Amino acid sequence: MATISDMTVQSGFVFEAKVEQLEASTARGFPATAETVVVRVTTILKSPPALANYVGQAVTVQLKPPVNLAAGDEAVFFTHGVHYGEGLVLGEVGRAPAGDSTMEAQVQSAMEAGRRDELTQRLAQAELVISGVASEPTSYTAGGPRPISEHDPDWGTATISVETVEKGNHNQPSQDVLFARSMDIAWYGAPKVKAGDRGVWLLHRRDTRGKPVPDLAIVHPLDFQPAPELENVRALLRNSP
Repeated sequence: MATISDMTVQSGFVFEAKVEQLEASTARGFPATAETVVVRVTTILKSPPALANYVGQAVTVQLKPPVNLAAGDEAVFFTHGVHYGEGLVLGEVGRAPAGDSTMEAQVQSAMEAGRRDELTQRLAQAELVISGVASEPTSYTAGGPRPISEHDPDWGTATISVETVEKGNHNQPSQDVLFARSMDIAWYGAPKVKAGDRGVWLLHRRDTRGKPVPDLAIVHPLDFQPAPELENVRALLRNSP
């Protein structure tokens, strides 16, 4: 049986809700089946920014069979996104009883552990890790004009005044860093740099899908860590295999 920690790590949206309808759907493009239920969100425990204000809204959950819920039941749903459009449909990862006073703490603990593990992985994959302060960003123009493709990152570049080098070889006072300015779904979570940003920069040669990028870049939400996280980053680097 999956634990709360396991289900939290596997889920993007965790919430408590009340079942309103069985074999129903709120999405026109996602027909109702014997496994779909409409629930109304009462409490959010984990969510992406786009769903942070879904308290009080009705959503569709595609349950794992067998279905053992009834209208009026309340539960904590661990889910991932299945369908976006005219109505939100979520796939069930798992479920827990409602009313557990420790649930929020359990989910938060699992989220922190998952974030720590993911940051350790990003540090291991980074070619260069530095701390420093960003200059005013500009458009990235090296190599001349490039064709605009679907989910184009719209690269910007900022110069980092290097304060410390935490991983990799670097002996210059500054380092140029690429970042995706696009708010497209493929890039909205990537760090957006502004002048004066100070922290730890995890620089990579590939994006999160493994494709090469034009120069050292931050492409993942964890690739920029605020300055107070420097000691945590150092501890993770020391303890890495």
